[in-house]
Amino acid sequence: MNTMSTPEHPRSLPVPEAQPSDERVPDAPPSDERVPDAPPSPVPHDCAEALLPQVAALVSRSTDGLIGVRALLDSTEPLAALGVSSLSLLRLVDAVEETYGVFVDLGDRSLYTDGLRGLTERLIRLGAEATP
Repeated sequence: MNTMSTPEHPRSLPVPEAQPSDERVPDAPPSDERVPDAPPSPVPHDCAEALLPQVAALVSRSTDGLIGVRALLDSTEPLAALGVSSLSLLRLVDAVEETYGVFVDLGDRSLYTDGLRGLTERLIRLGAEATP
């Protein structure tokens, strides 16, 4: 064991030595996984435009109609700024997963910071498609 002293403690203090660890460091993610800080891939404009009203309707229903579809479509504000509560987000994620069959991570901060268009583009990247 090594020792060190500090101005506050003139006596030598024990410093633990590094011990080898039996834990393995996880391997790097496969190259096909998206790097968290990488910019998202572009979404075709026509796909987003077709899905936007449907996602707006889901958001409106998740808030029990407190936020109307027209208000959602006209806004660029984050959903939280429009009044979508955490309970409404839970309901929205359930509705999205049931409607489009995609998994939405509730820990994804973009749910709280994106507006309707950002959410729609994220859903498209996850595999959601507009329904007739």
